[in-house]
Amino acid sequence: MAILAAYNEIALKSRYVRGSLERTLAAHIEAKLQKNGYTEARVERKFGRLIVRGAPEEAASLVSDVFGVVFVLPAEETDSGIDSVVDLATKVAEEAIHEEESFAVRSKVVGDLPYGSRDLAVKAGAAILEALKGKNVRVNLSKPDVTVGVEVRDDEAFVFTKTIQGVGGVPYGTQGHMVSLFSGGIDSPVATWLMMKRGVAVYTLFMDQTPYVGESYLRRAEEAYEALGRYASVGAFDLYVALMGDVMARILESREPRFTCILCKRAMYRIAQRFAAYKRAKGIITGESLGQVASQTTDNLFVLSNAVSIPLIRPLIGLDKVEIEVIARRIGTYGISAHSVEGCKAVPTTPATRSRISVIEGLEEELDLTALCVDAAKKIEKRRLIRA
Repeated sequence: MAILAAYNEIALKSRYVRGSLERTLAAHIEAKLQKNGYTEARVERKFGRLIVRGAPEEAASLVSDVFGVVFVLPAEETDSGIDSVVDLATKVAEEAIHEEESFAVRSKVVGDLPYGSRDLAVKAGAAILEALKGKNVRVNLSKPDVTVGVEVRDDEAFVFTKTIQGVGGVPYGTQGHMVSLFSGGIDSPVATWLMMKRGVAVYTLFMDQTPYVGESYLRRAEEAYEALGRYASVGAFDLYVALMGDVMARILESREPRFTCILCKRAMYRIAQRFAAYKRAKGIITGESLGQVASQTTDNLFVLSNAVSIPLIRPLIGLDKVEIEVIARRIGTYGISAHSVEGCKAVPTTPATRSRISVIEGLEEELDLTALCVDAAKKIEKRRLIRA
């Protein structure tokens, strides 16, 4: 028994980068399996595939959740002699193909062998038809009920009928670190996950606005954070908390309440930037989607971005709510994020959809918000830890 893990984007890199990413991906798969109790699991690199041995078929789902893996193939294996391969393909087909079903053989032969992919497909297909003639099965190359996959690589051959979709992307942590503004709502976990998929190791930062939010708000963030933890394949995946109660109290003293959300978000950005500097992170991830709420209009996003000097990464900027929810369901955070919580009580009745930097900076200076943000950043604490 073996598990084949396939990648695609990594194969497009230069030889040096490809080798480095392959080794990293192999190490991440091995670490994840061993952490989950498969202590004998080992990963081998071979011609565009990572081959996992020492783990049962049920471990394939763990492999599929490792960033960089595009699909996973739980397979039976044998030597590369054509008779051995055909015999195994026939055995696997007998177990997988039922009465009156159709099938196709898809073969791939890599290496210096006395037969090619087509030769193998024809011979295996004929053998399967003969072995299953009592079941009235048939060949259907366009839309088969069962696909018997065969991969031969030098002296080894693998036969499979099941393909498990992987998460794709590139290995976690290979693109440095960023801070994610993490509320636990529908948007921020999806934004965080998308950047994790692109290889970013993330520090999740929750802004605790107590007493203007309830305890359920923090609990939701903790649960969403834990749901994402299964995708962090190595190292530690931490949840940090910044206490923003004093900042919010000062903002509510503003003579322009319609700008409350703008002032609040700029304060969050400033706190996150100081935290990023401390952690040597290279950007801030947010869950903003253009036009979704009043603070996310083009004018307001321009004013928000002006608050900090490091990159603001908005992976959801061009997605609508339905598209974001589809991803949230797929990654397992939607059910958590959709729970009703005690939201922010400081949101104004009529929030501004347009703001100007000069006006906002004037209000911030009146309220001395910069000093409060510095103080809040100094008191950030680690609240949860997942060891990947």
